[in-house]
Amino acid sequence: MKELANKFISNLHFVIVLYGLWGAWLSYDEHSIKMEDLNHQFPSVEAEIVMNQKKVKEIQDFVKKAEESKVRVEEVAKNIESAQKQLPADINDNQILTFLNQEISALNIKDPQITPGRENTSTYFISKEYVIKAKGTFLQFLIFLERIGNATRIYNVKSLKLVNPDASQRGRFQLIVGDGVIEAFRYNPDFKVDRGFENTQPPAP
Repeated sequence: MKELANKFISNLHFVIVLYGLWGAWLSYDEHSIKMEDLNHQFPSVEAEIVMNQKKVKEIQDFVKKAEESKVRVEEVAKNIESAQKQLPADINDNQILTFLNQEISALNIKDPQITPGRENTSTYFISKEYVIKAKGTFLQFLIFLERIGNATRIYNVKSLKLVNPDASQRGRFQLIVGDGVIEAFRYNPDFKVDRGFENTQPPAP
């Protein structure tokens, strides 16, 4: 029995070595399994990375285009507001009636009747109508319209009807009746250009 124990002790280092090798093999096998799992996962991880990189690029492109659009929108909005403010801030009936009567009188147009009409609100401006009725020659009315077009203030001839009430008239300078509507403008203080920036959102990730 003692001899068997001594023999076992003398071979104990081989047992220890074998045990160590067995443990190392188990560790290696476990590591190999983990590596294999990782290798199987790698394609999906790589695809997810590529997809996220694409989304980042899309967001960057969106932000860049949005910033460029903001600059263009702001430029157009300022141009609109600048053009709008070239219109007067108010419409003074006395001044406009005086101007129209002076032009009519200077051209010797007969029997003028000028009546302030209604106001109309548009997006950018507010207009007021002035109904005009008078008698004169075609040339007189033509010169009158030309002077209206060259006035410092912006006017618009909304309508004009020229009628010869007396068909028996002969000659170059026949008197005709002019019946029309002229508009004067002022800017609309309630109008503001909608930039729409607050509604700009990048694409969802």
